[in-house]
Amino acid sequence: MNDKTVKLARIGMLLALAVVIHSAEAMLPVTVLWFRFGFANIIGLATLYLFGFRYALFVTVGRVFLGALLTGLFGSPAFLFSFAGGLVSIAAMGLVKKVGGKAFSLIGVSIIGAVTHNAAQLLVAYAIIIRNDAVIFLLPFMLASALGTGFVNGVAARYLIRHFEHVQSYSSG
Repeated sequence: MNDKTVKLARIGMLLALAVVIHSAEAMLPVTVLWFRFGFANIIGLATLYLFGFRYALFVTVGRVFLGALLTGLFGSPAFLFSFAGGLVSIAAMGLVKKVGGKAFSLIGVSIIGAVTHNAAQLLVAYAIIIRNDAVIFLLPFMLASALGTGFVNGVAARYLIRHFEHVQSYSSG
């Protein structure tokens, strides 16, 4: 197989994995403050480091749309939260990775992604659902959870990237 075909197959596999994780997490019961771990973001972050921003954006937007279609949430507030959070976080992670260079580790980039994801969701909640200034009181809780999930997801993405690189070097060698 040529390199383009292999790359396309790997991007497709990452998208499928992200959709499965996104859909599975959507089926879990909602916890305090609508908290979710955001494990599908691991795949977007890994794609960013393995294949670049364009493909990470494709995987992130694709998983939100396909996940929403699979779970029946397309067009719902949950879809809007996921779409806004995913889009803003992958943009922020791509920018920090490009501009921040060596100043931010993969885990640091992940934490920034989690923080911007939660902030975007809170803005969407304020704009379309809550429309009450008291929503700002949720921000410290959401940011605290973003620190934890960003760290965990960054560590997981590091392992996924290492595995991908190992498999790639094995298959090309």
